[in-house]
Amino acid sequence: MNSTDPKALLARSKRVIERAEVERALDRLAQDLEGAFRDRTPIFLTVMNGGMIPGSWLVTRLTLPVRMDYVHATRYRGATSGSDLAFLVQPHLPLEDETVIIFDDIYDEGYTLEAIKDYCIRHGAAEVATAVLVRKVHDRGLPRDQVDFFGMDVPDVYVFGCGMDVHEYWRQLTDIWALDPDTDSGH
Repeated sequence: MNSTDPKALLARSKRVIERAEVERALDRLAQDLEGAFRDRTPIFLTVMNGGMIPGSWLVTRLTLPVRMDYVHATRYRGATSGSDLAFLVQPHLPLEDETVIIFDDIYDEGYTLEAIKDYCIRHGAAEVATAVLVRKVHDRGLPRDQVDFFGMDVPDVYVFGCGMDVHEYWRQLTDIWALDPDTDSGH
């Protein structure tokens, strides 16, 4: 088996969270954001590519008047482990004196979100909050409570679907899957 064959990877993976649970997590996350930002007009800053799909699902649940923008920053570049952060695209909207909600698919070690948050603060944002669909449970990287809002916790395995990828594939899946730990990642 070619370990980077996307169909073979999916066939050897396990569904760990069904779409209905993802939907409930998005509903809770939207309620939390509504409560926290009800009197503000935040910029909803999606982290590409992972935040694109779940960010779209989440923002349609919000009744807040948000302006949407994105940042493309990555540590993974298609691999299954991170390296140095690269900013591929910076936000387009001015951040000075704004409330910013940075949204990403997953909080793993936290370094990507922390770097983007620092960028927003350096560019004058008045308030910056971080939000993710899933928070991975482990003790590596930054503390788990560094992320301000999250939809659900996931186990410490390589997960994909709902915006998260495996070798740049399967972001579009509406369930969350775990990569078979015996699968050679190819990286």
